[in-house]
Formats: sequence, structure tokens, C-alpha cells
Amino acid sequence: MELRHLRYFVTIAAEQSFRRAAERLHVSQSPLSRQMQDLEEEMGVELFEPEGRGIKLTAAGKAFAERARSILASVDAAVDEAKGVAEGRLGTVVIGFETGTTFMGALLSLVAAFRRRTPRVGLQLVPMSSVEQWTALRQGTIAFGYGAYAPSDDALSHLEMTRDRLGLLLSPDHRLARLKKIRLRDLKSESVLLQPRQLYPRLHADLITAAHEQGVTLHVTAEVIDLEALMALVAIGDAVTFVGENISEMASQASMTWRQVEDLHIHLSEFVTWRTRESGAPVMRALIDSAQEVRAPLASSPTKPRRSKS
Repeated sequence: MELRHLRYFVTIAAEQSFRRAAERLHVSQSPLSRQMQDLEEEMGVELFEPEGRGIKLTAAGKAFAERARSILASVDAAVDEAKGVAEGRLGTVVIGFETGTTFMGALLSLVAAFRRRTPRVGLQLVPMSSVEQWTALRQGTIAFGYGAYAPSDDALSHLEMTRDRLGLLLSPDHRLARLKKIRLRDLKSESVLLQPRQLYPRLHADLITAAHEQGVTLHVTAEVIDLEALMALVAIGDAVTFVGENISEMASQASMTWRQVEDLHIHLSEFVTWRTRESGAPVMRALIDSAQEVRAPLASSPTKPRRSKS
């Protein structure tokens, strides 16, 4: 029994006439009749019986017609789903994201733009560091990454989404907030909180190097993984921390102050990353186009999607 037998059968059942069914199916009536005879012989039951100039379904035929319609509907739905996934209209996309980017990065705007393009595609967001994202991309467990670093792997492409100057976050009652200009040497006696070195190794290294160049050793008293907890500790005045300028508005709403450090010239960037070989896939194209749509204007000339270099 083949799917075409079921399609022929339900059409005949609907038309109650081999002639009309043949016209609707664009086939000859004789081959259609033989196909139904073969189907009855294979099943061992009679599906039709004469009625006037046409035919009608037997009790067995009525039961089979109901099942046949359900089977064909399921097959059509499966085909449509497969096409939708292949064309990037259906399915689920798993995106790895760096902790904190949902608050101050372009990730939420990217997700919104992607939903407008592909409203029937589901999204699953999984928190992970940039390094973990690169591993997950290579293993195929995520399709897209949003993180703080660009990969150095020819198999992965990336696009810079944001670029912000690193500055100091502190309580408005903190002594440093009263200074007209803040320099690194002003931090000699301050308790500094940072997010974990294992998540942001380059940022830690850049900060320590910049401070050493000014003869300063930063007094890092704790590493706090949760951004909200980090900001809460800063808000009560126990310590200061370094964040990008893009957090300044949110900081002011939380009764904190972002200040530029005059001799600190570090910029934070956020990147989307994907497997280069999949750049042309429909769902990936939708993600990349969404990223292009919402990416912030950068301080230097625009960065185009590119294959990362070692």
C-alpha cells in the first residue's frame, strides 16, 4: 500500500464516483479502478458498493476513509514541517549567551528582530561563557553565540555588536564620586570587585596591565559571578567595579554612578558567533541579518561579518 493509494481512495470517497474522482485527480478512470481493486485485495475487504450511477462506501470503507484522511493529514503536516525547518521557518534555535548581556547588550534587540523575521521558530537561550560557546558551536550543541570575545578559529565567524569604554561603577556617596576627574592612581586604597577571571581572562589581564603601567596594584577583594549581586555590593558603597559605559543609564536608575577613568583606555565589545559553513542556511541567515539590523554604531569604521583569524 502506498500513499497514492490512500490519496486516490479518499478522493473517490469524497466524490462518490470513479469518473469524477479521475477527473479531479487528472488520471484515467480504468487505471484508477484497478488501483482500488488492488487495494481491496490487499486489505481483504470491500471498500465500495454500487449506488445508482455512482458508488458509496461500505461500513469498512467509511472506517478506512476516516483513518486514511488522518494519515494523509499527518504526512502533509510532516512534509510542511520538514520544509519549514529546511527553509528556516520552523524549529528551535539554541543560542549561548554571556551572563550580563541580557541587561545591557544588544541580545534582546537581536532576539526581537529575529522573531519578527521567523515568528514560528522557537528560541532557547543557554547561559555560557564565550569559551564555552565556541566549544558548543564546534560540537553542534548550539547554533549561535553571543559573548564578550571573538573566537580565533577559522571554523567560526563573528560580528562585533557593541563597543563601549570601560569605566568605574560606584555609589554616588563614594569618595571618588566627588572627584572632577578619576585616574587609576585614585584606586590605590579601594576595594575592587570583578566578575570571575575564568569568565573574563582578557579583561582581568588588561585591567591589571593598565593599572601597573600607572604604578597601581588593584586591590581585588572578591570575584562575583552574578551581575545583580555585584551591583548591589557597589550600591551600598563597600567597593567599586569596572563596567562598560552602556550600563550608565541602568546604573543611574539603581542609584549608582558610572564615571570615566581618564587614563584607562579599555573598550568592551560583544560579539555574535556562528559556524562559518552554515552562514548561508536560512535560519542562520535570519540570525545574521537580525544582528546586522540591531548592532550599535561602533567607534571605528563598521565591522563586517568575517571569518575569525588566528
